[in-house]
Amino acid sequence: MSKNNPSPLASDENAVQKFLSKKEWILYLVAVFFYTNMTGMIAEYRKAYLVDIMMLDEHRMAFFNTFTSIAGFALSFIYAMILDNRKPKNGQKFKRLGVLSAIPCGVVTFLIFYTPSFIANNPNVFLIYIIALAVIQGFVFYFGNTVNLVAMVMTPNSKEREKLISFRQISSAVGNSAPLVIVLVMGMIVKAINHGESDTALNYLLSAGLCAVVGTVTMLLGMSVVKERISYKQDAKKNPLMGFADVLRNRHARIVLYSEFLKSFRGVATFMQPFIAAAMLGSSSKTLLFALPVGVGTMCGMLIVNVLLKKLSARVIYIGSGVYSVLANLLAFGVGYMKLTHDEMGWLQIPFIVCLWLVGLQFGASNLLPHQFQADILDDLELKTQKRLDGSLPFVLTIGSTISATIASALAPIILYGDKSVIHYVQGLEDGTAQTLKTKILLLFFYTVVHGIMMFLAGVPFFFYKLTGKEKERVHEEVLAQRARIAEQNGETGDAYNG
Repeated sequence: MSKNNPSPLASDENAVQKFLSKKEWILYLVAVFFYTNMTGMIAEYRKAYLVDIMMLDEHRMAFFNTFTSIAGFALSFIYAMILDNRKPKNGQKFKRLGVLSAIPCGVVTFLIFYTPSFIANNPNVFLIYIIALAVIQGFVFYFGNTVNLVAMVMTPNSKEREKLISFRQISSAVGNSAPLVIVLVMGMIVKAINHGESDTALNYLLSAGLCAVVGTVTMLLGMSVVKERISYKQDAKKNPLMGFADVLRNRHARIVLYSEFLKSFRGVATFMQPFIAAAMLGSSSKTLLFALPVGVGTMCGMLIVNVLLKKLSARVIYIGSGVYSVLANLLAFGVGYMKLTHDEMGWLQIPFIVCLWLVGLQFGASNLLPHQFQADILDDLELKTQKRLDGSLPFVLTIGSTISATIASALAPIILYGDKSVIHYVQGLEDGTAQTLKTKILLLFFYTVVHGIMMFLAGVPFFFYKLTGKEKERVHEEVLAQRARIAEQNGETGDAYNG
């Protein structure tokens, strides 16, 4: 065994050995940042583009959400089997997929905000067009997400892996919010060029184009330098469905599945973000001014979680964050309600922003910890099955979240606008603040209180989660030893570590 290729055997050696170079750290995190620029642009503004620019009615919007959610889940079943059964080439499983996905991800991001006039003029053709784009988006971004998945196999050092995943999530969270800044600044530029007239459609298109170009380039750079250091040769699985069965039999995976099912009902709340920004600030392009304190809170929350992990288990932190979420969101609703109903109390703007920051703190736990749970469960599954189920585990964990997210995405447009809606949001108003007071209050309620309740419920299953503390460390040490044994059996004693 050469000094440059240390064995990923186990505890003592890997407790101190560092595997990631500075260049790899930087380019990888940059790739994650700009990849989530693209996903964030789509997540934040596609619904506003469809509702307020393309004037898609609530029934077609609900059908679009429901169909694409179900179709995406069904197709991801196939994608997961492809990913799990993909044999490593030169010890690398994710690298080539990330590189191949980069350009398609950029192209799709741009096209989602571009609609030819002959398509836009026919509502049914337009619906088919946006559904087709969404299905293609699901395909290219599923494999583009290897940019995130690769973090779990870049180092056999558990502490280094946790640190990498933490920084990845911080980079991802900031990158996801960056389109809010891009759209706001681009809107100012478009308005200046257009002699003071705003053009939201052009703003979205140019912003998406910028996210697409930079995201593509940085994905190509980042995925070209990453190395997977725990892969080894495996025989092709004769029955790929067994991977899903292995995950479902794992009690830790089932607990996360139940939690994700409950958490994803918050989709009703997150759907409202650009619309409450329009109602309170005048335009959905000003979502940044509404979401910025939440985003800053999320960043602070992740840093706080990283500190708390030195003293508390991820399980305890996640449960506690759910309780905190209810309290923070109730406070935000109360202050926001006072602000909406008392025009003379303009000073409430400051405490309301502080409340949004407090709400954002909880996202630190909900964004960061599930990925650490997933990394630990992958180790547990590998120890018990001798398989790396990188595709099967995420797929199974999305079963519950897909069901709840589908229900939420189908209900959200009907709750938001239309004759039989609860909120009665009016589409396409030049000045969004012209929405009625009742509409604004209900938007605020769904955006805060509903979200807080769902995050509290998401923490309940973790009362029964046991893969933590000493048990987690035991599993990780044993799986490292198992990998080394398998590598030795395959005659890879000197090449098991792809350093």
